[in-house]
Amino acid sequence: MEIYALIGSSGTGKSHRAAFVANEFNTDLIIDDGLLIKGNSILGGVSAKSQPTRLGAVKTALFSDEDHARNAVELIEKENPERVLILGTSLGMAKKIAARLRLPEPEKVITIEDIATEKDIKTARHMRNIYGKHVIPVPTAEVRKTLSGLLADPVRVFLKLKNRPKPKRAVEKTLVRPTYFLLGKISIADNAIISIAKRVIEDSQKPVKLGKALVEQSQGEVRLNLTVKVKMGVFIPEIIREIQRLVKEKIEYMTGLNIVSVNVVVGKIDTGDY
Repeated sequence: MEIYALIGSSGTGKSHRAAFVANEFNTDLIIDDGLLIKGNSILGGVSAKSQPTRLGAVKTALFSDEDHARNAVELIEKENPERVLILGTSLGMAKKIAARLRLPEPEKVITIEDIATEKDIKTARHMRNIYGKHVIPVPTAEVRKTLSGLLADPVRVFLKLKNRPKPKRAVEKTLVRPTYFLLGKISIADNAIISIAKRVIEDSQKPVKLGKALVEQSQGEVRLNLTVKVKMGVFIPEIIREIQRLVKEKIEYMTGLNIVSVNVVVGKIDTGDY
């Protein structure tokens, strides 16, 4: 198994370029901030971005927890990759991660300065230091499915590596705002979720009014049970499907929560104006 290391100080754009480096060196697996990533999928692990403190984030990135490390080792053995790319703030960190996961030491080291211009690195640092934005190198749908609760925004970028003749390629990544950048741990109250759902329904301009609402939250997954009034004379199934779609999309976008179901019950057919 060949091990590669992508090295750069925090906030210099390593995760932003990880997929491109993996493609350049034909690596099968990326290890980044506690996650094991293959292509556009998160195979497993625990994201450092989901930790409530910066110290916890560092420990997670180093696979300090025994269960975390053991599960990662099992996944790597199952995948049996020929080449693995480890991201780290230093070569020492990459070596520690390799040791924790029972991997050989990195035989090739790529620095962020090798693949990004000074301007690119400065921009990445600005985004990190001013806005607290981090990158996870997989599509947003995968992040929300696997790491529910992170505030996430999709970003589609055209990027090429410094001094490489290959043309730019478009890749979807995810910008996240970790809880440890803010004041304490983020939690979304049921009433806030209901308020968002109500506003989404009102803004949809559909002939629907929200009545009762119940939110069920468990381990980052959310189920909404909504009772609505619908205006007489409309095709109810089509209207309700659209409301379900809008509510799910908007709440996931605004909160980062994983909405596993939006159950809508028509409690009343109304003849009034909407």
